[in-house]
Amino acid sequence: MGNVHQQCRGITNNSLELDRVNAIYEPNEIISGTVSSLKHTNASIVLNGIIYFKKRKKTHVEKCRIIFFTSEFNLSFKSNKKEKFQIQLAENLPPSFTTIDTYPNISYSVNLIYKKSKDQIQTSIPIRVYPRISIDRPLLLTPLFFGPVENYDTGIKLEVKLNRAIFTLDDIIQIYYELQNPSQTYIHKTEISLGIYYNIELNVWQEDVCNGIENFNNISSNNKLIRNKALLSIPNKIYLPPTFKFRYGGEKDQASFDLTIEYKIQFKIYFGTEESLWQVDIPIVLCNNIIEKEEKEEKNNVDEMNIKPELISQSADMNTNICE
Repeated sequence: MGNVHQQCRGITNNSLELDRVNAIYEPNEIISGTVSSLKHTNASIVLNGIIYFKKRKKTHVEKCRIIFFTSEFNLSFKSNKKEKFQIQLAENLPPSFTTIDTYPNISYSVNLIYKKSKDQIQTSIPIRVYPRISIDRPLLLTPLFFGPVENYDTGIKLEVKLNRAIFTLDDIIQIYYELQNPSQTYIHKTEISLGIYYNIELNVWQEDVCNGIENFNNISSNNKLIRNKALLSIPNKIYLPPTFKFRYGGEKDQASFDLTIEYKIQFKIYFGTEESLWQVDIPIVLCNNIIEKEEKEEKNNVDEMNIKPELISQSADMNTNICE
């Protein structure tokens, strides 16, 4: 991904260029580049981090825009010569996510500003910021067991085993699940997907990241016991942020906000009439570090998945919702 230059109309003699071609940085890194053909002596490079989100009020929805990070590098005027600049990101910054025309989103940009022009941005280059999430290796190798979780209206119980609880981009989530159905309620289908949840000031936005690929045995059934397996392939997309928590400002600061980015495996079980839905959300962690594999690669064993008769129960923070 190359640098993207966004220039205002009528401005053709200014050039802002970053040294890093892909414009992707980690917090606390130094962003360097060059500026040429300055037309004003009072110019600077300003680095901004901005969050856009919607806040639900009693009578309306408020669109919010908060600049949570800014840093400035003052330029010295040298006619017809290139000038180098360096500007540093803060240590604790939230990741970039989504695009400028969607809500919510976090965007960062390097801007050339002429101060005598009412701080008008002459040239702007968007960048992406991605924190590195460090995870202890033992957690990467331990299978996780969730459940049983019961739907009290039907008596259906769900137990789930995951190959891990921590994953990276382009990783594969291996899922083994068991449905206990003592009342033999008819289960039409079970849908499994991975969702990302943005929680900003108690306002939640959700979107699906990927859908599961299942073994289609016993998808529709009223059997007392249903066992199945599924795969979720996490896409290697630059817009996917890692699991993250961030707090900006004090409690009494009007420009403050809390941000939480979570990933959850979503089980949607349709039973009885097709409109009856039971959903169970299982939280996982998505990081952007490369996970070192053991000698036997997990991906080579995908086709050898077998569901064990007994799943170990473990308490977990799960969300369960029933919709009719």
